[in-house]
Formats: sequence, structure tokens, C-alpha cells
Amino acid sequence: MSDPTVQSDRRTALVLGAAGFVGRHVCRQLAAQGFSVLGLGHGQWNTEERQQHGLIAWLDADITPATIQSICADQQPVLVVHCAGSGAVSHSFSAPATDFSRSVDTTLAMLEFARLRPTPPRVVLASSAAVYGDQGDRDIREDTPVAPISPYGYHKAMAEMLCESYSRFFGLETRIVRLFSVYGEGLRKQLLWDALNKFQHGTPSFFGTGEELRDWIHVDDAARLLCTAALSHGAGHAIYNGGHVRANTREVLTLLAEAGNTGLQPIFSGEAHPGNPRRLTASHERAAVTLGFQPCIDLQQGLQRYANWFKTEGHL
Repeated sequence: MSDPTVQSDRRTALVLGAAGFVGRHVCRQLAAQGFSVLGLGHGQWNTEERQQHGLIAWLDADITPATIQSICADQQPVLVVHCAGSGAVSHSFSAPATDFSRSVDTTLAMLEFARLRPTPPRVVLASSAAVYGDQGDRDIREDTPVAPISPYGYHKAMAEMLCESYSRFFGLETRIVRLFSVYGEGLRKQLLWDALNKFQHGTPSFFGTGEELRDWIHVDDAARLLCTAALSHGAGHAIYNGGHVRANTREVLTLLAEAGNTGLQPIFSGEAHPGNPRRLTASHERAAVTLGFQPCIDLQQGLQRYANWFKTEGHL
């Protein structure tokens, strides 16, 4: 599964969006596998926190060709993992230009950096299931045509196409991992964070019907999949889905309320968000067969870990 030429000695990897929710877990995974990890993005990390996440260097800055060159200096990364971006469909409706820049412009900067290196690094993009849009009542395969229904999904699809273009025309080795619903300790936004805050205040009311079906994957498993894809054999361009457990919103929030010992049940308004498909679930076969990848953390265990972490943050 892993390329021995990449792991033969301590080599350098660059993580974009390293201080983000997924990015910091990727840094830890790469450091644990013997890489010297450089990080670029936004976040006020002190030296101790940076080192805890496995980074040897960190630059708090926009992701541009100049800042990528700056953080790398005389280092020669063999991998670049792009985890930056807004991470929110709602933000892409309120600030589409910013969302575009964070997804598309940063990807182009990464690819140009890779193209111009004497020995181009392998490039990995953390993309999103949002590129698929609403595919109806089926598990989605990687060869399903993309059909985004939000600016966020369009921008992720554009970033993916840039990766495919640079692989086809400039010979870069590129990997895409389309992450589905990622959750876990450290996530301070989106549904589960909002839910625990609502449970804490005794207001368990939520948008939607509660029947929206998603594919949930713990961030530790998501980071491990990104690293496994990064170290996989083969030239060219490859795409993998990243999901694990199918569950609807009502089931997830009910389990979360139980994990937090809240004594509450979620209540749903029946009102849906724009750009929010009724079902978004993955076929995981390609990652399992091609990479030998299997997620390790089941949903109940992962939600209990998340609720426990929320308590350590001074809540519940």
C-alpha cells in the first residue's frame, strides 16, 4: 500500500490548512509515519502546540505561491496535502468570492508550486462529497458524474479539475479524497458542535426533517485515508470516496444527546437548507480494494469521544 521510495528515509511533507480541523490530524499522521511536516495556513499556534501536532515549521499566512515558497525555503517536499478551505456550504452562499479563493486559488498555487519543482511532489486534495450534489437514493461511486448544487460544491469541483489537468498535461501525481461528513474531537462548528451547544441550553431544535441521510467518518479515519492515498502506488490521477457509517440526522443527534447524558431528544422544523441534498452516501469499495483502507472508529464510539471532548472544553 505504501510506496517504499517515499518512506525510505525521513522526508518532508507540506500540509496546507495545517491548523484546520482535518489538517492538524493529517499533520499528526504524517509525523507518526516519519515525515518532517511543514504547515501553512491560518491559525495562531505557539511552538508547543505546533510541535504537539508534529510540525517542524509553521507559517500563519494566506496560501499563495510566495508563501508556499517561503515555508518550504530549502526543503524539498515529496508530498503536498491540501486541507484548506471554508468547509461550509452556507458560507459559499453568503461569501462566494471568498469561498472560491480558498478552494480554487489555493489549489492553483499548490499545483504551480509542484509543477515548477525539479522533482515534483505528489499532490493530495481533500475535496468534498458536495461535488456530487443530490444523486437520489443510492450510494455514490467515484465515477458518478459530478453535479454540485451549491457554490461550495462547484468550487471543490473546479479545484479537482485543476488537479486532473495538471496530472494530464504536466505529469503531476495527484490524488483526490472526497470526504463525506467528517466529525470528531476539535470540531468547533457545523451540526454536532451546534447540537451540543443547543442541548446544553435546553433548546434541541434543528432545521430539516431529521431523515437526511449522510455518510459519517471520524476525523482520525479521514486523516488516515488522506495519508494512505498520498502514499499509494501509481502515477497519474486517482479519486477516492471517504465515508464510513450511514445514518440520518435524527439517529446521529439522538446518539449524541445520549452520549452527552442530556436527557433530550432532537426536534426538527421540516425546513431544509439550500444546497443540502436529502441523501449523500458513498460507495467505499475503491479505497478498500485499491488502498486496503478500512475505517476503525464506529459512529457510537466516535460520538461518545466527541461528547467527552466537548465536556473537557468546559461544556455540558
